[in-house]
Amino acid sequence: MNWAYQSIPELSDSEFDTWQNLLEQRTGISFERHKQILQTGLGQRMREVGCLDYGQYFRQICYGKGGALEWEALLKTLTVKETRFFRDEDAFEYVRKYLFNRLVRPDADKTLEIWSVACSTGEEPYSMAMLANDTIEGLGGSKYYGITATDICLASLADARAGKFGERRVDGIESSMRDRYFVHQDGRYKIVDWLREKICFVQANIIELGHLPIAQQDVVYCQNVLVYFRRWRQHQVLDELAARLKPGGLLVLGSGEGAGWVNPSVRRADDDTVQAYIKIAS
Repeated sequence: MNWAYQSIPELSDSEFDTWQNLLEQRTGISFERHKQILQTGLGQRMREVGCLDYGQYFRQICYGKGGALEWEALLKTLTVKETRFFRDEDAFEYVRKYLFNRLVRPDADKTLEIWSVACSTGEEPYSMAMLANDTIEGLGGSKYYGITATDICLASLADARAGKFGERRVDGIESSMRDRYFVHQDGRYKIVDWLREKICFVQANIIELGHLPIAQQDVVYCQNVLVYFRRWRQHQVLDELAARLKPGGLLVLGSGEGAGWVNPSVRRADDDTVQAYIKIAS
């Protein structure tokens, strides 16, 4: 039987609640207002594994042999959305100016630490690495920088570590930057090794950051992930992220994320083009 052509039934209210609760409990992502997205993603994976029953698929993921691997496949289907290099141009330009101003200070640290919180397939942390490298070299190249890139999805992290991208995915990068930071191989563009080695890719769940040994960050970049969280959980995560900043460090969010969040340790950045916060020096 060709499962690809089999019709997946509608997700009932009780089945939706079961799946929604599991996903929110494990990832923080709420599909409460996105039932169709959840049904489409479940249907895609169910066809792949030859299953036409939501309850059976649920039991396979939670209790079945190979359930952990199938959970990873479902995560990739549901969480990997559109991403591209330098996706939010205003935010990256703000980060560039911020890094420049931070690095030219007489008391600037010798190291620069950046965290890409939900790095997906790597475009965001690689963009940040290119930006940091250009900024540092423009100032004489005397600073060390490192980037930590985290994501919940192992499959996405594997793609990110490989650092290989099709031609369409690098179209928006200036040719001079593309020539410098990529090698064209077999019809794809690969990040040069020395830049790739600046990034440490780590699996991490954004709702379980308490045990993660990441601290004293100059920049924490967290865009287009919290929008899928309930507001109370957004604020909880943002408190954790703010605690990982150095004094004067920068937290960058996506537009509209963190609405209503107030934390006495940070202040809003003085720029209306970005949703960003600066850690107040104690």
